[in-house]
Amino acid sequence: MDLIYLALCLAILIATAIARNRNGLLYLLALTSWVISEITTNIFLTPWSSAGYVLFYPLIFVALPSLFEIEQAGQLIRLLDGSVLVLGTSAILSAIFLRNFKSDFLHLLYPVCDIIILIAALVAFARRPINSRSFLALSGLLVFTATDFAYLIAVNNGNYQSNSVINYGWLIGFTLITISQYRRGIKSEQFPPISIFYLAISVFGSALILTAIALNMYQLPKMVIGPALATLFASFIRMALALKQSEKNLATENLAKIDDLTGLPNRRRFISEVENYQNGSILLMDLDGFKPVNDNFGHQTGDEILRQVASRFLKAIPEQSLLARLGGDEFAVLTHGGYEEAMELAMALRATLSYPFNIDGEAIRVDVSIGFVSNDGKSDLMSRADTAMYKAKQAQVGVWAGGT
Repeated sequence: MDLIYLALCLAILIATAIARNRNGLLYLLALTSWVISEITTNIFLTPWSSAGYVLFYPLIFVALPSLFEIEQAGQLIRLLDGSVLVLGTSAILSAIFLRNFKSDFLHLLYPVCDIIILIAALVAFARRPINSRSFLALSGLLVFTATDFAYLIAVNNGNYQSNSVINYGWLIGFTLITISQYRRGIKSEQFPPISIFYLAISVFGSALILTAIALNMYQLPKMVIGPALATLFASFIRMALALKQSEKNLATENLAKIDDLTGLPNRRRFISEVENYQNGSILLMDLDGFKPVNDNFGHQTGDEILRQVASRFLKAIPEQSLLARLGGDEFAVLTHGGYEEAMELAMALRATLSYPFNIDGEAIRVDVSIGFVSNDGKSDLMSRADTAMYKAKQAQVGVWAGGT
């Protein structure tokens, strides 16, 4: 047991914590994971000593944007993507090259992970102006990678000792990265996400390996089962999160197209439907006598009138028609059918307002002016329907057909 080595590990960890760099929190977690494994390996010799080493690589991968001060969101997604890429690539390479390798899987895992992280770091380094912070961080990763390869060779040759000078290569790498946390950099553009192509190869390759082992098709090392299963597990979690996020985005998009007061589709939704409009008619409606309701009874009563108007209109429109509130006291309907059907619907909508609304004991009446146009292949349907509506309002005839 090398007490000096362990003391230096703790010193670097403390120095990283003292940096108080919020953006370096992920690096601090990665380093903490690695130091804990070093302590448990050298002192307690527990069977789970390597867990911290394995956890270190996904964490340092996610920490790359903060090390190079590149804006990035979605850390959990990056952690899962990094885990899928690292574990899947390791399983595939192990299945190909590890048949005659004397060391166990973990010894090969470390340099493979290093290569993946180093490639990502080089991409990050190339995407921003060179400064001392990014240069120190990249240098530390290079030293760390070289040390892992030296460790792999020593273990494979059977001459690695727990107090080997190789250990100090990791310390040098961490020291350089920690010093970089005390340097100021300049925030840069977002770090590119992992390509879906590489993720797909990792998942497909892992599934193929497990299938081959299950069917005893090839003599593959059993040690690849763990990372292959972990790859599939991480990918399933990633897909579940992606589906959840997709549902959330869809719900948000739908809410953005709903009128808060009436629950009807709003102008944005209606316009988007009109853009895909093929056959039928557009009816635009503007309430008559609604302004005095707001003036005499207040906006709360006016809002209740609008909700009840929407309810009555909904009962009058045919199935597969779209009723929307465009704003204020304006409503619109997108429906199938030509001139006759549109005229019949307009009269039915007006009829729904033929009897008063009873609000807090007050009988309140409003009417509606309707302008409509049928899709005749010409453009500006909304504009022509709007013109027809105002003609109906000005002429006080209730309904006006566009083009008449």
